[in-house]
Formats: sequence, C-alpha cells, structure tokens
Amino acid sequence: LLDRKRTFVYFQAKDGADTRYHVPGAKRVRAFEDTMGVRLDLMKRGRTCKLFIFPRADGVWFLVRRGDPYKREGAIEKAKTTSVYYRPEKYDVLKYDQGLGELSVNAEGNKKLVALYRELFGELLFGDPKRFPNTAKYTLAPLQDDGADALICSDVQGIDTITLKEVQILWGGPEGEIEIRRAKDLFEALKGRKKELPKGRLVKASFLVKFTDAKTPRTVTIRPQNIASYTRDSDASVVEAWLTARGFVKTPTVEAQDADLAPAVAVA
Repeated sequence: LLDRKRTFVYFQAKDGADTRYHVPGAKRVRAFEDTMGVRLDLMKRGRTCKLFIFPRADGVWFLVRRGDPYKREGAIEKAKTTSVYYRPEKYDVLKYDQGLGELSVNAEGNKKLVALYRELFGELLFGDPKRFPNTAKYTLAPLQDDGADALICSDVQGIDTITLKEVQILWGGPEGEIEIRRAKDLFEALKGRKKELPKGRLVKASFLVKFTDAKTPRTVTIRPQNIASYTRDSDASVVEAWLTARGFVKTPTVEAQDADLAPAVAVA
C-alpha cells in the first residue's frame, strides 16, 4: 500500500455535505466490485475487481486489485522461442479523509479510471455518484502574489524549510508554449537578477521540502487544479497543512462539517 512514490488526484465533497465516513457493508462492497468489474471489462481490462479497506490514523485507505489490457511478450520455453499472452495485475490506491471530506485517487495517471473511481466511490461511501465534483483544489497564485513569503513554514509542525526549485508557465498560443524556470533555489536566483516570477499561468511547481524527521529533503510537486505528487504518502498531511496556511488550497464557499470526531457508521 505504501511502497512507492505516487501522484494523487484530489476531489473534495460538494459544499455543505456531511463528511463523516460510513463503513460500507459487505453488500455495498460487492456491488462496487461487480459494477467496477463491468466497467473495467468495457475498458478491456477484464471483470476481475477486489476491494481492500484499511482504516488508518490519517484516513481510510482503499486498495483496488484489477486487471490491465492483455499483453503479448516473447518468451523462451524448452530452448525454443515462443510468446506469452497474459493480463497484467494492477493495484490502484485511494484514500478518504473525513475531516476534509476529500477523496484522493492514484490510478497510474489514467483519466478514465480516475473519473470512474470518483463516481463509484461516491456511490460506495455515500450512495451519491456526484458526491465528489471535479472542482479545483489547488492554485499556484501565492507564488506570484507573495513571492518567497509563500514558502514560509515556521508555523507548520514537521517542516523545517521549503525551497522552490521549478515552475512551468503556460503561455499557450497556437503552439501551446510552456516556459520552464528551474534553479536550486528559484526565488534566490530571481532575487540575484532583481526579477520576479512571470505573471503567466503557472501550471506546475516543484518544491524541495526539508522535513524535520528526515536528513534529506524530498520533492513535492503541485499541478492545478487538483494533482499533488509526493515521494512518500506520509508527507501528504503535513504538506497539506502548509499549502492551506499559505493559500495554495482554495477555500470552499461553505465549510465542511467538522466530523473528524464523529464515530464511523456501518452502511449495508
């Protein structure tokens, strides 16, 4: 579950929704697996689907075992060349944070699978396939508005320093131009030339984060509207605290209910 670097896509519950986590009963889990299997089969991934649920201190984690499209590879059998035709086994990882009312999805960058999980997990957990609308979570505007002050992290426990090392700026146009600015410390490099970040549309930013409990800084990448990439899943909660404090996380118009202290309720 936690053995690799992952990029998560984040979906927040619609405004005013009750964010309490309801433990899905066996019938609902089987219904999810059956429905997911049918949809996977339409995507040429076979009907195999198994859902595993892991409640943890930082949220409820879900592991989905599924198949990928068939592959054919060359092989050697009894000193002769042959071929092997098989369906690869894959695992997708999701997490639900009831305090934030947020679903995180890692499906190896497959947009169709991400959209499918957003729909079916809304149904699985809340009986509502539209529970998690595809609304924007992140903005990189603080980097342009506040400059180096956007990297202040002294008020966030668990982080010592944050350094901006790369941004990508979308200028668009008929050629889809993207400008990349990269340095060991981008704000220091700009300061040395008495420059500021360009005011174009920031579509990606990479930070070097020195965590208090680690000797070596680790990279965190944010891409609006709702994608974050971490070297370790455990980095997510503390980085989210910093992103929220500095205005990188968009504030919902209606605050989600404070349900993190409420007990989980089983739902058939």
